[in-house]
Amino acid sequence: MRINKICKISIKKERLIIKRVAEGLMAPVIELINLWKSYNGFQALRGLNLEVNSGEIFGLLGPNGAGKTTTLKIIVGLLKMDKGVVRIKGIDINENPYEYKRFIGYVPESLSLPEYLTLEEFLIYSGKIRGIPRDQIRERMNYYIRLFELEEKRRALLLSLSRGMRQKAALTSALIHDPEILILDEPFIGIDPAGQRVIKDIFTERVKMGGSVFISTHLLDTAERICDRVAIIYRGQNIASGNIESLRRLSKSGEDATLEEVFLKLTEETREHLSREGS
Repeated sequence: MRINKICKISIKKERLIIKRVAEGLMAPVIELINLWKSYNGFQALRGLNLEVNSGEIFGLLGPNGAGKTTTLKIIVGLLKMDKGVVRIKGIDINENPYEYKRFIGYVPESLSLPEYLTLEEFLIYSGKIRGIPRDQIRERMNYYIRLFELEEKRRALLLSLSRGMRQKAALTSALIHDPEILILDEPFIGIDPAGQRVIKDIFTERVKMGGSVFISTHLLDTAERICDRVAIIYRGQNIASGNIESLRRLSKSGEDATLEEVFLKLTEETREHLSREGS
């Protein structure tokens, strides 16, 4: 794959980024500090803390209702937090709610695309609102259309595309401005196995160049294979975070325990603990 050509990053710069990531010289690109959010009488987040670093694929895991989608929507500015601090590349999003968004590409779980635009019109529009020069829009659009095997659907209305094709269109839109940070809510829903492989390769190439990928997913086996670190949240709190080895130690699981086994053990222990406290 030739994503580095699209991103216009020299080999020398790429190697420098990788070296700095490996040496821990880059600050977290996403910081959530004591994040609280409630709506419709439901407390979705309860003092959530977590960090996502440069050069990593980070997975946000949790049962239904744990606060995963709420967290992502707050980060990208679709929901307003009740209390707490969110920093993107050091920018406090409360103090500066616009500047940080140029660093982000976002794909929600529930897609809402302009259905009466064609795929090509949608991607050109996505590039224009990001201020990307027309020649770069064309170059990147053509690249991802070929990569996702959507060439025959270039002039088809989004309304006519399958769920998986719409997902690929949304991901291309998120990538069109070459963001440093990808934030994706259940990115593999509706995607065929070949498409999933392409997406995983995109993630891998981007983190090699110092970018970051932050995904929320229920696919624990996928998260175990592709994520460098994960956070497990339960009832709006981060109950465990780290790589699979550290989570096995934390949960006192065997060295061969899967992420699914660790996840189930930690969430069950937390549920029992909260029940005893009457929370």
